[in-house]
Amino acid sequence: MKNLLIFIFSISFVNAQNCSYNGDWNGSGCNCDPGWTGSDCSELLVLSANSNSGYRPINSDAWGASVLKDDLGIYHMWVSVIDNNCDIQYWATNSKIIHATSLTPQGPYIYKSDVFPVMAHEIDVKRGPGNNWVAFLTSGIDVNGNLGYSKYGAPCLCDSSNQQPIDTCNFGASTDATVICTSSSPYGPWSPPIVILKPDTLLDGIDANFSAVVNQDSSLVGLWRTYPSGSQVHYVTATNYLDPSSYNWQDQETSLFPSPYDGFTSEGLEDMFVYYDSTRSVYHAIFHDMIAQGGALFYDGLGHAYSSNGENWIYTGEATNNNVNFSNGTTTNSARARPHFLIEDGKITHLITAEQFDNNDWSYTLVEPLVNSTLGSEIENHLYRKQNIKVFPNPIKENFTITVNNFNGNIQTEVYDLIGHRLQISNENTISLQGYARGIYLLKVAFGDRVEEVKVIKE
Repeated sequence: MKNLLIFIFSISFVNAQNCSYNGDWNGSGCNCDPGWTGSDCSELLVLSANSNSGYRPINSDAWGASVLKDDLGIYHMWVSVIDNNCDIQYWATNSKIIHATSLTPQGPYIYKSDVFPVMAHEIDVKRGPGNNWVAFLTSGIDVNGNLGYSKYGAPCLCDSSNQQPIDTCNFGASTDATVICTSSSPYGPWSPPIVILKPDTLLDGIDANFSAVVNQDSSLVGLWRTYPSGSQVHYVTATNYLDPSSYNWQDQETSLFPSPYDGFTSEGLEDMFVYYDSTRSVYHAIFHDMIAQGGALFYDGLGHAYSSNGENWIYTGEATNNNVNFSNGTTTNSARARPHFLIEDGKITHLITAEQFDNNDWSYTLVEPLVNSTLGSEIENHLYRKQNIKVFPNPIKENFTITVNNFNGNIQTEVYDLIGHRLQISNENTISLQGYARGIYLLKVAFGDRVEEVKVIKE
């Protein structure tokens, strides 16, 4: 009986491998999970994005983002923004991390606050034990061990008309540390940084592109990179993600993948995003794949890999190319830099990538839906109103009007911020949020013997 169980498990394991652990083998082919396609379920089904999706600050470059949904249904984005109107090439001195929120996965996302100051970059936020929020990022560290400027010094000042420095400014790779900060809330406050990797201990001395999963027992599985002649990927594991001494780093001269993904081909794999499929007990990662093949001069795409133990990884190849389609019929290209997934209920729903450029040549962070993600105007509208309550307009500038279907009596509305502070009570149908900060607010509307809630966005 024991041998039979081992045999059945082995067959299931091999069959799951046939589908890249992104689907189930049906005996003759793969039934792919939502978002995946192809004979081995290693290719993404990317849909058209809203033309205003993601995060697009005015007169600033945005790059890369991590997006998670909280227990109230609010989507939180942590994204790199290049300070002082400087171009993205000056990220190593001028990048900071801001927090933005949205009621819908695609956004648009609304700025909430600066979170990690200059210099902070390459953020990856995950949930940890006890529902903690865990942020991995590249950051400058001052002499007191706090977040601070990069090793290149103070941020540059740039001319907003051309995004170029007024004085001399560094535009090389970052030489700053990989750190962890934690919080009990997506709104912070965040803990002081814990340094887990210093580039000056590495042969190339540059930033590590770190991404990891924190398991409920506090163990960690992650990926990082060095740069011998192209970006070379390595694994890392830890028994306690908050204890740097418990980390096991793969030898920095040993590549995780064979040629041409071994770091000795020009450009290589970078910008890893690691996630975990608890259903199949398998780790996955997506990468910015820059390896030009077949005589091409350059390449930008998205690659995928999986691992059953966090140390041995299989690279499955291209997951998607750099083509981006919008729902208004326009198209563009993406470098597919710093890719992330939005994951809800264990399923990938949206792809987040960096380095798209708007009509004014400012880079922004894009959110693209995947097949079988939460889409459609009916569902989007449901996030703005309940069955009985209508709020117009939404989003709002200052004033909005509340109506209740098939109800002509008195209503009472309480306005709350997302931390739970009650801001006002009104018995009027028209309510003013003049003077309130931009963001998302919760309304509790009482009518008859019922109370319903609805969220509104103030622009």
